[in-house]
Amino acid sequence: MELSNGVPFALPSNYNNLNFSTTVLAGIIESLQTTADFEETLQEELGYTDTSTYPAAPVTVIDLKEPLSLESEFFYNYYTKDERSATPGIYTTVNIHASDQDVEFIKKKSKTPRSVILKIKVPSAPEANKDSIVWNLSQTQGKYYIENFKEKIVYEGAIANSRFSSLILHDNQVDETFYHALSGSVAFSSEYSKSSTAGDLANTLSQMFPSPASQLTASPSTIKKVLGNYQPQGVAYAPTDARESVIAEALRDVRFVKFSFTMNNSVAKNIIMGALEDRGNIYQDELLGVLDTAREIQSRYITTANPGNVSSSEFEMSLDSVQIYSKEGVTDDETSYPIGFIIDKYEIIQNADGESFSQKKMEPIVVSRYGDSNIFDSQIKYGATYIYEARIIYLTGYEATAIDPSGSTEDESVYALSMVASSPISTQIAALENIAPNPPQNLRFNYNFKFNCLDIFWEEPLNPQRDVVRYQIFRRQSIEEPYVLLAELDFDQSTVKVVPLEKAPAEKLFKVRGARKFFRDENFNRDETYIYALAAVDARGLTSSYSEQIQVTFNRYNNKIERFAISPPMAPKPYPNLYISTDLFVDTMRSSGSSRMRVFFDPEYYDIVRTQSQESKDGTSTQISISENLIADTYKLQIINLDLQNSEILTLDISNETGPPFNVPMTQATIKTLY
Repeated sequence: MELSNGVPFALPSNYNNLNFSTTVLAGIIESLQTTADFEETLQEELGYTDTSTYPAAPVTVIDLKEPLSLESEFFYNYYTKDERSATPGIYTTVNIHASDQDVEFIKKKSKTPRSVILKIKVPSAPEANKDSIVWNLSQTQGKYYIENFKEKIVYEGAIANSRFSSLILHDNQVDETFYHALSGSVAFSSEYSKSSTAGDLANTLSQMFPSPASQLTASPSTIKKVLGNYQPQGVAYAPTDARESVIAEALRDVRFVKFSFTMNNSVAKNIIMGALEDRGNIYQDELLGVLDTAREIQSRYITTANPGNVSSSEFEMSLDSVQIYSKEGVTDDETSYPIGFIIDKYEIIQNADGESFSQKKMEPIVVSRYGDSNIFDSQIKYGATYIYEARIIYLTGYEATAIDPSGSTEDESVYALSMVASSPISTQIAALENIAPNPPQNLRFNYNFKFNCLDIFWEEPLNPQRDVVRYQIFRRQSIEEPYVLLAELDFDQSTVKVVPLEKAPAEKLFKVRGARKFFRDENFNRDETYIYALAAVDARGLTSSYSEQIQVTFNRYNNKIERFAISPPMAPKPYPNLYISTDLFVDTMRSSGSSRMRVFFDPEYYDIVRTQSQESKDGTSTQISISENLIADTYKLQIINLDLQNSEILTLDISNETGPPFNVPMTQATIKTLY
């Protein structure tokens, strides 16, 4: 409220007890020109003399720049048998002011079995001020402060006075919340019909049920992914992995999202209850869990608050300092300079119920220098999912009061330095490798006259990951038949084994000590012809394509094995004849009893063109289309009469009588318009 001349004023704290109407008060205020006039009027008209005003409690906020971006990449170097339980190695930092080729070079030289590569980009450092104590110490002592005072790093969001409380909401099952909320909407809302597409339905849902969650997800298409998710509970069971379940890909970008804010204690309950009114809020269960606490905080504050008493706790806060200077001679104002990073690391752990997940906080990664960096974290367990939260560490200088708790020394005004970490940005990465191995190579065959069987030899495939743990031997008699598994040699020494997608029958599974590259086919018949192929299986249960396919026959006249390669390697298992070395198409057609023949020319494409840029004389560039001319103008057709032993070659000329293409809207297209 203010006077007619714009001078602000405040009513006393107990003005509600004064007995006068608002109309009278408005008339009094209209006639006043100064605060002194207002005080005199209150004394004369109302007999009230206390017109003290009270300062509002300040909100303590520190807003420091956070990293610009944080990306993660899982690098799998080679296999170790304890990779699912051991976390070897340390983290190293690589400056990336050079090209990404440096990172690839480090990958090739790396001796650690696996690592997560964190790529951090940060804002430019503030302009140097050589007269500033904070700037000079950030350049000379920043690394020392970080390495020796890690426990004194203060997070930006944790700085507040006694009138405010900080709240961090963290939903571990946000993906399931999304799915159940959406599936319920689809099942019970009469607005949608079964003919609605998933995309239309997702757009309608996002408009009808706006939620703060829509601003927290990393991808705007999350809802659409949910509607097409084939794992309805948000957990994809992976038979090829030792972990019982992993986070579903469709909702991986929203699991374990966080939301933090600071709220005034006087309205803590109101804020929580207001948030609970949004039924689409992903933090429903977390908010309900803190509602009683918020109600108690607000009630206690209102009960104990007295506007007439100004408490020092409302203006003061306690911070751990790393350096203190006497205020005399210090000219620095409050300022901050970046000196490094702190990256909090969490592993997602499946709870005992087998359905929910929680986070296990790992040792944080602390980097004692500032700048764009690549960080190789090799303390990684294969199959685990990790969350990284990166913050910039600032050396912050400010005026403070040094207080001796014992009271033996008088309080002193000082200039203090503290390490404050900015708000975080996060990334999530699953330590999974999905590169299938190459098939075995250089198959060799030898007939064993002693045991009347066929011996098969091969060499291990080129496998930089060194993770092949099984070999499969297949056989068939012709290309018209499917392959049959003869044997699977299992030499997997992993401490935690996976269940492969292709599980061999017990009678065909053979446990061997090492990577055996030899098999004896005791059912080989010298009077038959067989086709052999091999495949490799890695420690994740991923299988290779077929090796080269060799046709084997025993020549009784020469008394030896004859080999013939019918297919090169890499034919996929569902299509073993994909690269077969034979003509799969018939070039001749037989017909009898016919007197006439019709020939139809029906190509799949009339023409194929490629587009390229062409520069004109004025320097402008235009796109031109060049025909590949794959359709010939003339074709030859040979007709042979086997009875008369006569033949004739017909020449077929193709003339292009088509006109320019025209567009027909698909909504108006019919068979007649299309043909």
